[in-house]
Amino acid sequence: MAYKSVDELEHFRFDDCQIDTFAVTENGVELMVEALIVKADNSQNTNYTESYAGTTKIRITDGKLIRCVRDGYKYYDANDVLQSEVPDYELSVVETAEFPKSCEGAYLFEMKQDADGYVLGIEFVDPEDQTVGDSYQVYVTGTQVAMLWEQYMNRVQS
Repeated sequence: MAYKSVDELEHFRFDDCQIDTFAVTENGVELMVEALIVKADNSQNTNYTESYAGTTKIRITDGKLIRCVRDGYKYYDANDVLQSEVPDYELSVVETAEFPKSCEGAYLFEMKQDADGYVLGIEFVDPEDQTVGDSYQVYVTGTQVAMLWEQYMNRVQS
């Protein structure tokens, strides 16, 4: 890969980032994504302006998938009166292990580091009406995160 950015999560944006593949291997957790935005202040950004990276491999070294939580939500009517509420739902161990296989085409809208490792925000498209569907918080441990890509695509238009 031509560009490699290590432990610089804060120097990327995930606004349009779509997942091609998501796998847990013996070496860690790997995702292949499209439309990752490299911020102007990233050490690997030779354009010095926000630009889309080409297909990017995100590798969490020694990564292990710890848990997945489907985000809950609340429905309100037009008068701002709560109509119903769905609480967060933690996936079982088996569901968590199977989760990466379902992520092709989903969006990686967030990736951040916390005290225990990394949190990936993944959102699906609702198949019925093509709007926002279920979203998940995926918790992964690991020693470092590396982003690897071959080329820049184009600048991000504001």
